[in-house]
Amino acid sequence: MKRCLAAFVLACASASVVSLPALSQEPGFGAGPWQGNADWSHNHPFQVTPLSQIAVPGTSAANPFKSFDIIYVDPKTQLMAVSSRSSKAVAIFNASNDTMLGMTPQVFAGVGVDNPHSGPNGTVIAGDQLWAGDYPSTVRVFDLRTSLTAPKEIAAIDTGGTLRADEMDYDPKDGLVAVTNGDVQAGGGNPQFVTLISTRTLQITKKVVFDGSNGTPDASQGGIGSVLYDSQTGKFLVSIPEVGSDTTTGAVAEMDPRTGAITQVFTGINNCLAAGMAQGPGDNVLIGCDPGFPAPDPATFAPRTYIINGRTGAIVSTITQVGGEDESWYNPGDHHYYTGSRDFFTNPTATTATPVLGVIDADTNQWVENIPTGTNAHSVAANSRNNHIFVPLENGTTLCGTLPGCVDVFKSSYGNENGNGKGNGKGDGGR
Repeated sequence: MKRCLAAFVLACASASVVSLPALSQEPGFGAGPWQGNADWSHNHPFQVTPLSQIAVPGTSAANPFKSFDIIYVDPKTQLMAVSSRSSKAVAIFNASNDTMLGMTPQVFAGVGVDNPHSGPNGTVIAGDQLWAGDYPSTVRVFDLRTSLTAPKEIAAIDTGGTLRADEMDYDPKDGLVAVTNGDVQAGGGNPQFVTLISTRTLQITKKVVFDGSNGTPDASQGGIGSVLYDSQTGKFLVSIPEVGSDTTTGAVAEMDPRTGAITQVFTGINNCLAAGMAQGPGDNVLIGCDPGFPAPDPATFAPRTYIINGRTGAIVSTITQVGGEDESWYNPGDHHYYTGSRDFFTNPTATTATPVLGVIDADTNQWVENIPTGTNAHSVAANSRNNHIFVPLENGTTLCGTLPGCVDVFKSSYGNENGNGKGNGKGDGGR
């Protein structure tokens, strides 16, 4: 990030909002006393335990938190954003002390007839801007310098599709946000594409259609899962659940942010229906698999999660103890991946899904545990500074207590509360 946020942090303090750390206080990716310390967990038992619950702005007993999409935590500003369709807004929180701050204007589509007709969807914090996808095919941008409790909308960008603008991620080096229009419409008529938009001009720079031409995998049958900026390579990764008409064959495409060219296609992401991704340590990237529930074939699409090499596409590990995840996240503060596994099932004959928070050791690429969550718990993010893990839960989930839906907060026991680094992970927006 090239723009300093000191001014808007000071503005927040003057407005009696809890002070947030300036950009210069955040160490770079991979820095900090807990990075590369794989032996820590060998001497200290690792645990993830419930901590607290946070109410969602714009929701109440009369308007409960029932529908949401992605959650995002920015370790630099210590802001957390949740796409709350129930509020028709993006809810904003302070991730350093787990409190709500406010929300964007209620300008989004809200709960539509299905997810492709709803909003907000994917969201990301790009410098001093908050971005979120909406229906129909709109990307909304808000200026966080104006306010953290009610930031001003500064752009509504039409990406030229027919359904929602969905998943997104931020390339700080080139000042670009990549946004997917990945849903498949019955009868066709809406191409699946990724739009690159400048954070400086708020103008579209490239649009890449994934129809099998120009080196792209054909996403016309299964859509696009998610997009992830890989800071190791400086490229965007795009997950393709189904290549052509073969539901068992998936892929990940590598895209140059400056030209939009597809530079590599990683194959072998099979029997998966690839969804959210998370950049882990070194070159590793976690690929979440979400065939839905019930899966097209419970035996063929048994739970699995892939970890690949983000430079070569080689499969580093296949984890079978958890799957059915939409959004995934890597927390460098505790060296663990977390998965929002709402469609996980325990055996091929299961009649209901068993939603869990999946926990995977990123040093060993081995599964650690599954923590029960609640219906539709498909989103997850973590704060690398205090190792808090956040899971939005809809109204009626017991973990929210008396709140009408909430963001549930867990805490990991790794190290201390001074973990550092950048965690990221995106989902496909789900169903």
